[in-house]
Amino acid sequence: MRRFLFILSIIFSFSTIEASEVSEWFEKESNQFLEIINNNEGTESESYEKYKYFVNKNFAVKSIAYGLIGESIINESSENELSLYLNVFTDYLITTIYKLANSSNSSSITLRDVDIKDDIYIIKSEISDKKTSANLYWKVIDTGSSFKIIDVIVENTSYFVTKKSEFNKILRKNRGSLKALIKEIQKI
Repeated sequence: MRRFLFILSIIFSFSTIEASEVSEWFEKESNQFLEIINNNEGTESESYEKYKYFVNKNFAVKSIAYGLIGESIINESSENELSLYLNVFTDYLITTIYKLANSSNSSSITLRDVDIKDDIYIIKSEISDKKTSANLYWKVIDTGSSFKIIDVIVENTSYFVTKKSEFNKILRKNRGSLKALIKEIQKI
């Protein structure tokens, strides 16, 4: 029994340390994100470049992109198609975040809780301005050298699940053609 309690205390201590690290990372990155949102100086191109840097630094873009199309499409596609898809998807993700952020007047992102499930951190936060607030859940992985966001859930709607459904619909309609999906993403 003592061994069990000892092992349990080590696991709990390790989980607390990891939760503390991801909490510190989240606080730092969410503050930088708010600075980008609230900074109206510079050109639109300069603002876009800041969002691009933020997304590339903090999102597991390749994992998200490949997860949205599935292994069979990946295996059937050429390296050139996959590279083009990844570039187009990255631009799409950056543009989506850029448009969403520029349409809001967010004044704060508050960390509420961190949970770990299957090696994925689930960070519960609240984003608010002076009038409204919304719950956001961030699914984050530890890559060993940094933390990366793999999904954002806004008021119970998962970005990953929503996009996977949209992309699968396009792929089914076009008999699994990655080229067709790329063209559709570029139109959006």
